[in-house]
Amino acid sequence: MILLQEQNREVARKLGTATLAMFTLPIMSFYIGFYYLFPNKADPTMWSGGLAVLMANVVIAGYVVSAFSEEEEELSEEEKRMGANDAAGPRVGAFKQRTD
Repeated sequence: MILLQEQNREVARKLGTATLAMFTLPIMSFYIGFYYLFPNKADPTMWSGGLAVLMANVVIAGYVVSAFSEEEEELSEEEKRMGANDAAGPRVGAFKQRTD
């Protein structure tokens, strides 16, 4: 499995943590809001649902921020010259080099 390789373990850990948080935090916040925070409101289900949606958005925002704050792997000058950065596929469109 690709996520278990050495260079991907940190990403797999972040993904697992975000998945677990996405599953548990909105459900827990709904029930905490329903039974403890908003029991005296006119419609506690609506308020608790809003809290659960807010918690889901917090988890998503946290995952996006952590994904964008990852350090990029630096290539050596030789790898840049040899095009090691293009291992994902051939160059197409404006990036394609003419060979004729």
